[in-house]
Formats: sequence, C-alpha cells, structure tokens
Amino acid sequence: MSQVKGPSTFVSEAYQLGDKAGTVDFYKKWADEYDHQMLDELEYVAPLGIGRLLREYLPDTESEIFDVGCGTGLTCRLFADNGYRALDGIDLSPDMVRVAGEQGIYRELIVGDVNEPIDRLSSSYDGVISSGTFTHGHVGPEPLDDIFRILRTGGILACTVHKDLWESRGFEQKFASLVSDGKARCLKLKKDKYYETDNIDGWFCVYQKIN
Repeated sequence: MSQVKGPSTFVSEAYQLGDKAGTVDFYKKWADEYDHQMLDELEYVAPLGIGRLLREYLPDTESEIFDVGCGTGLTCRLFADNGYRALDGIDLSPDMVRVAGEQGIYRELIVGDVNEPIDRLSSSYDGVISSGTFTHGHVGPEPLDDIFRILRTGGILACTVHKDLWESRGFEQKFASLVSDGKARCLKLKKDKYYETDNIDGWFCVYQKIN
C-alpha cells in the first residue's frame, strides 16, 4: 500500500520541480487536497498577506485584477469576499485551474505558462497579484516585463518572492532595473512569513507601473 503524502512532503517536492510536464503531473495529484493541506495543516498565510497588500494600494472594488500562478484561487478569495468581481487568473496546471473555477470567483481563467508571452492585451489590468509562484522549481524573474506590460499606468503588482531566490535568481536585480529604467517604483518591500510560524520565508513586494 502506498503511503499518503503529507503537506510538507508535497511542498518539498514542489520546490524540486523544473520541467513543464512534471509540474502539470505533480499538481494533478495535489490539486484536490491543496487547500486543505496548505491552509488547515500548514497554515499558509502568504496569499492573505499579498491580498491585503494589494487592497491597501488598490481599494477600488471595480479594479481589474490578474492572478499570476492563481493555483486554486487562494489569493483571489480575499478580493471576492470584499466585493471585487473583475478577477482573472492564469496557471500552468489544468487541475489547479479546475479547482479555482469551482470557487465561482473568477471572471476568466487561463491554462497557460507565464514563462511565455501572456495572452492579454497591453494595459489591461489595474492590479496583478502573485503568491507562491516566484519560488523554487517554479518561475523566475523573466515574466516580469510581460507582467508590467499588461498593467495599466499606475497599476500595482503585489507578489511574493522566496528569500533564497531574491538575489540568486536575479529578482533583486530585475526589480532594480525596472525602477532605474523609469518603468516602475517600489511602494513596499518587506520580509515576512509564508506560514504561520516564526520563520521568514520571503519578500513581499509592491511595485507600481509608472511608464
């Protein structure tokens, strides 16, 4: 009999992912238990933190928001619960998108790879959120240019970046380049926890598109 994997095992394995096919297969096995394991067992609080940050800078409930690496919809639930309705999302995993769709909170969901050009018109959104996507085995800083492309001038990006990758994968350098090139400004940058523990797990970032 195969042993049932615990949530910490799934998280460890998720950090080892690399290829697209392996990622899709991995989340197919985890999608239906993801919310229970991450929220109830691991007390995953990063989506709540990112949701609160974006609401602080984007309080208008008519704002159009794009959820990068939306998963099962954990981050966007906060917005839906507070009256936001123009919520779109993208995720590589069809099964995670299926679960997100069952929440009934998204206007549109896309199965797609954010490492490729995002199938959205330029200047389409007032806000972009991303929680737990810029991490080990998942997505690097390369899509940031395209993310800022789909933001309207004055639009807000709120995202997490795992602390181990901030410098080593070039996130710090990429954000600094966007600022120095006059494309963005940093509104908030702080280290905070992903889980309800004393461990600091990542950077919580808020940037505004200015050009």
